[in-house]
Amino acid sequence: MIRVMGTSQRNCAGWSRREMLRLGGLSLLGMNLPSLLQAEALPAIAPGRQQAKSIILLYLFGGPAAQETFDPKTDAPSEYRGEFGTVATSVPGVHFCEYLPRMARWMNRSTLIRSFTHESNDHSAGLLHTLTGSPPDKLESLVPTLSTQAPGMPAVIESLSSGSRRALPASIWMPCEPGWGQAISRPGPYGGFLGRTVDPLFTRCDITRSYEPKDFYDMRTNPYGRLTAPATELIPEITLDRFHRRASLSEQLISAAGDLSASADYERVDHFHRKALGILSNPASKDSPWRAFNLEEEKPELRDRYGRHLYGEAALTARRLVERGARFVTVAWESFEKQGSAPTAWDTHERHFPINKDFLLPGIDQVYSALCEDLEARGLLSETLVVVMGEMGRAPKVNSVGGRDHWSYLQNVLLTGAGVQKGLVYGASDEKGFGPTSHPVSPGDLIATLYTAMGIDAGQFLKDFTGRPRPIVPDGSPIRAILT
Repeated sequence: MIRVMGTSQRNCAGWSRREMLRLGGLSLLGMNLPSLLQAEALPAIAPGRQQAKSIILLYLFGGPAAQETFDPKTDAPSEYRGEFGTVATSVPGVHFCEYLPRMARWMNRSTLIRSFTHESNDHSAGLLHTLTGSPPDKLESLVPTLSTQAPGMPAVIESLSSGSRRALPASIWMPCEPGWGQAISRPGPYGGFLGRTVDPLFTRCDITRSYEPKDFYDMRTNPYGRLTAPATELIPEITLDRFHRRASLSEQLISAAGDLSASADYERVDHFHRKALGILSNPASKDSPWRAFNLEEEKPELRDRYGRHLYGEAALTARRLVERGARFVTVAWESFEKQGSAPTAWDTHERHFPINKDFLLPGIDQVYSALCEDLEARGLLSETLVVVMGEMGRAPKVNSVGGRDHWSYLQNVLLTGAGVQKGLVYGASDEKGFGPTSHPVSPGDLIATLYTAMGIDAGQFLKDFTGRPRPIVPDGSPIRAILT
């Protein structure tokens, strides 16, 4: 639950912020859409060079192994090399894991970073570090979400975009808040020192095919589920007829607010009040951007190509969202250990090779390739950057139970589409996969590079909730060799 805290401030019309929120926030209707839609008066995105209008981030939570994705160690001893072979990509001399044949065809449209590295060697710590550019104050298994932390990329984009009026949030995170599948909370994508008002929209996820895993490595299927945008739904107690009656009452109350209606504050509240009413009372309207979540509008063959599982559905939704103006959309692999579905995500301390072969690698190969093909067919790949990464990699040596353990010191990042070089391999690692041997890339460097690819000045400052200017990239610089 998000609470508005602080002193009561009144505007020139004599109305407190709390009263404005009560009148303009549709609290009578039991929904939070107007607060989602209302823009804050913060700096707009920097003008100038802008090659990527949007980013779709495929975040492989748990830690994908470089050895079994984009940097096979074919010359290493077997205990480092692993069990899989390789496949040639569309760039001569560059090979991927044999179970990523469709992704391999896109290498000539991509930049591959083989030297991404940091020292936050645990899941929550790595999630925070890779999304914000700053490590946690303390390395622990469950790093908390704090208002003092640097904001994540999704929150920064939301903040920078809030000067423009938009029907959709700039940033959307699917399928659920980080950690929901394990009944915990993880940091990373939140507003941090910018405040929770610039958090991305987190969708809800309903698991539709469940099973009871016998242990954390009992991976039987990619998860199946349904995505919904919670801010656009009426609470169960309010039918559509009752909604219209209460909307009418709300309008009467606002009309009776006297001199409030003459204030600029009222004009802003009323604009989003009316927009919320329109979206909620007629979600099937052809002009409603929230129809991005209605995948029934897509051809069955296209849905099959993405995959009818949760990640395929989320990636297709991501394409529909960027079509409608969303700027940063994340599809995050999640452990559904506590929700009756795939428990492991990419955290393969055991059964690493069968889980990757049967589920993880075919899943990302299908989702990524379908997304890139779809974006290109619609003319969107030239203005959209698809990013594939995780919060860590996996250990160089296979352990005694057939798994690879945590290893944040070497990871790969794949960038495809707008704003980056085509067919470029940036950086390298040693033959066993311990760490970078050239051009190490930190989380801050990567984040600064992504912002620059979007035409955003990575050196600019934003004011935190105390009014103090803070850099949007705490520590890092754009990698010019990667950018177009």
